[in-house]
Amino acid sequence: QAPHCEHAFCNACITQWFSQQQTCPVDRSVVTVAHLRPVPRIMRNMLSKLQITCDNAVFGCTAVVRLDNLMSHLNDCEHNPKRPVTCEQGCGLEMPKDELPNHNCIKHLRSVVQQQQTRIAELEKSSAEHKHQLAEQKRDIQLLKAYMRAIRSVNPNLQNLEETIEYNEILEWVNSLQPARVTRWGG
Repeated sequence: QAPHCEHAFCNACITQWFSQQQTCPVDRSVVTVAHLRPVPRIMRNMLSKLQITCDNAVFGCTAVVRLDNLMSHLNDCEHNPKRPVTCEQGCGLEMPKDELPNHNCIKHLRSVVQQQQTRIAELEKSSAEHKHQLAEQKRDIQLLKAYMRAIRSVNPNLQNLEETIEYNEILEWVNSLQPARVTRWGG
């Protein structure tokens, strides 16, 4: 709705009008998109009660519905060419109704199989890489264990090295904690 003259317009129509000129289409007063405000609720309520033919009338729908029910009707309208339908020829693919006559189940299923085979090959390659990395890590761990045994046998002071490292880590963690502050006594 224009603020001064209070003329009301459909959003799509006034937007198209403003692409040509910045005036009210009724009285030619200066108005821009920034000036427009939503229409009052009473007007919206009156408009929502208007009876309107279905947008799919050109495809054979004869329904006349209230404007506020139009969107729900369009979603379920059997004449809607974009309504999702399921292929009943065997593949079960969901597609827009207008694409169903040109649908080829075999072509679709071949595409699905090809995609799955590609994905399987990628997963097998990734799995092989992970197995290789895991084997390398296991060898590294065994090597480290052998080094630790050799170091412990050479230097008896290092036998408690693991416990000392763990104790030092705990001390570092404790020292990193913030001291507690008492903000209220006896509560």
